[in-house]
Amino acid sequence: MSETHNQPRIIHGALLTRRRFLTGSGAMVVSVAVLPGLASAATNPKSPPDKVGLDASRPASWIEIHADNSVVIRTGKCDFGQGSIYTAYPQIIAEELEVSLSSIKHVVSGDTDRTPDGGGTFGLLRTNVLNLRKVAAYTREALLDIAAAQWSVPRTSLAVKDGVISGGGKQLTYGDMVAGQALQLTIPVSGELVSFRGLVVEGEPPLKDASQYKIIGQSVPNPIIAEKVSARTTWVADVKLPGMLHGRVIHPRTLGSKLLAAGKLDRKTYPTARTVVVGNLLGVVAQSEWETIQAARQVASGTRWSDWEGLPGSDGLHQYLREQARWDPVPVTESTHNRGNPRAAFDVAPHVLSCSSELPYHKHAPIGPSMALADVAADGRITVHTHTQNPQFLRSHLALMLGISPTKVIIRTYPGPGHYGRSNGGNAGAEAEAVLLSREVGQPVRLHWMRADDLQWSTQSAPACADVRIAVDKNGKISAYEADHYGPPMQDDRPIGALLAGLPTIDAPVPNHKNPEPVQGMANFMADGWVYSAVENVAERAHSTWQIGQQQSPLDVGLRDHSMRTPTQFQQNFPREVAISEAASLVGMDALAFRILNTQDRRLKNLLTRLRSESGWQERPSPRPDAKASGSTPQPGRGVSVMFRGNGYWVSACEVSVVPDTGLVSVDRVTVVVDTGVVVNPMQLKRQVQAGALMGVSQAMYEEVSFDKSAVTDSDWISYPILKMGDMPQLNVVLAPDPETTIYGQGSEGANALLPSAIAAAVFDATGKSIRRLPMQPDNVKTMLQS
Repeated sequence: MSETHNQPRIIHGALLTRRRFLTGSGAMVVSVAVLPGLASAATNPKSPPDKVGLDASRPASWIEIHADNSVVIRTGKCDFGQGSIYTAYPQIIAEELEVSLSSIKHVVSGDTDRTPDGGGTFGLLRTNVLNLRKVAAYTREALLDIAAAQWSVPRTSLAVKDGVISGGGKQLTYGDMVAGQALQLTIPVSGELVSFRGLVVEGEPPLKDASQYKIIGQSVPNPIIAEKVSARTTWVADVKLPGMLHGRVIHPRTLGSKLLAAGKLDRKTYPTARTVVVGNLLGVVAQSEWETIQAARQVASGTRWSDWEGLPGSDGLHQYLREQARWDPVPVTESTHNRGNPRAAFDVAPHVLSCSSELPYHKHAPIGPSMALADVAADGRITVHTHTQNPQFLRSHLALMLGISPTKVIIRTYPGPGHYGRSNGGNAGAEAEAVLLSREVGQPVRLHWMRADDLQWSTQSAPACADVRIAVDKNGKISAYEADHYGPPMQDDRPIGALLAGLPTIDAPVPNHKNPEPVQGMANFMADGWVYSAVENVAERAHSTWQIGQQQSPLDVGLRDHSMRTPTQFQQNFPREVAISEAASLVGMDALAFRILNTQDRRLKNLLTRLRSESGWQERPSPRPDAKASGSTPQPGRGVSVMFRGNGYWVSACEVSVVPDTGLVSVDRVTVVVDTGVVVNPMQLKRQVQAGALMGVSQAMYEEVSFDKSAVTDSDWISYPILKMGDMPQLNVVLAPDPETTIYGQGSEGANALLPSAIAAAVFDATGKSIRRLPMQPDNVKTMLQS
């Protein structure tokens, strides 16, 4: 390479440099360039290399291309069962880099000392993958630029295929291009590494046109499944450290109880156990897990807590929201789709539907409770091994709690119990508690919550109530739509360990919070995308109040809320779609045809038409002519629902059987048709939709957090039931991507929020009685049928 070719060059805003010639193999390493005042990405040069010998002193590395043509990619996102990081991400990078999928040998994910970008594991294909797409495009363009300079040919005369650049009668593989060199491509980024959203890649490198895709669109197997099935996966519960102690936390008796006196520990019976107290955080550690459990039970039996009451009880939840909650602490949020004059339209409408709906608290409820292994070293450095959704953000929380720099905290991530989202706030469950126990005892502590801890002290998806009015003209067109949605905020990111210990956290979701992200505030956003574009008069509003019990709790805890699959949109889509189905009935129209009539959206119309054929939908009004709300004979019914989320359209048809006298509802058959835009991996997307659909059935039929005036009372799968295998419906998922759409939609969430309203509409079709409250457990259904 000539001296001219060695000079740094700017490529679409990225800086390419060659540091030196190497006697051995070479590599191109793509890393971040911090934009002054916008980003910070501290590294830890003492981090050990990982199992495949990657240079862990370079956590800013996004993509590495090695002389043997192998590729390593890194992302701060974690896998939560979606599989996208190990399937869609390599496909997208291979496509953009113009290499074979088999050349991507390893995906490094999550670990804060070995990944570059941070940010939470959400919007994996909708937004976050754009970082890696841009990085891959920068890399491809840099290699083409190097080839053009080496061969003294115009850049436009070169082509690349399967990692081989050709032009001017010459060709070289990517590996040949980097052999013997240390090439550094530095790309511009903005943001804050340890923030909620992490870093964002800037600039506009040329991205590959969707019409040229060859790898994207293929059903590539998920490589991590075989490891899990054959027991080769290292789960978070498998991690062990020398000198490790096992820990349990004895949580307060209520959500507002303060510790008065810790119970005594019999050291003769439990010789290695010891009690740890930090503020209102009470823990027990010992050398074996069984000794820890037994010792914790003994300490708990003698521990005294203060009394507290400050909750309305789950039976009085919605009455509290309607009659006692304050809805004026923050301004009402107006939908961006509001238009026209709904009030005037309601005044002259021949048909008006008015209805109210109620949704309970929901838990993520993973099969295995939260756990973390923390090691606070003598020099103050902290390493936490865990299953987390946002490791860099967790890193910042732990640093804030202890008053240290985030550079002293490392988060290592592993697979954990299967569920959608995360049991406690997306970023912290047992982690903060484990760190505090480890700091106090001076040894690594493996803290495992018990089932009751997880159900009672993790966050929950917020409850909601809504009032909907729909005006319909004589031709079956909606002339006005009005909805008011009420619910507490959805993003309390404060670690429970810090709260119990009385240590610093970010602000709670309160009116004058100082958190950097609006989502961490108190406002309730309009999250349900408006799809009924033919409606000329629309007024939707979102109202928010305090988290229930937070103001009253001496611990500032209360019922802490956090996002769960399809956050806030679940709470808003259910009342809307239930009301739309009832409005169709009001004018004697078929519910599916009614939706087609009231939208101008081409993609939605096509999807509903496809749903009609895939589900065998026969056009008729609801309820069915022989609907019955009494008797012991099962009554069949069907319902439909639609949703727009993350650039994708979702429609479903559900068939149920209802035994009116017992209130028993069986979901027999579900059809979901989805248009997410570009489908990266059809097989993986189908799996995601299937899992989301089953989660939606579980939420609709079984799930509700129970609590009294002091605490959550659920403690096991009997008190908090979920869907069982024997209750699973026949499930048909149809992928119907729009051929004209070139953007990526979201596939790992959506179906769970889509199904409950279709199931409720099916019960209405079978019985003629409206179902406007979840869950549809038999006692609830009987009450609604008898109303």
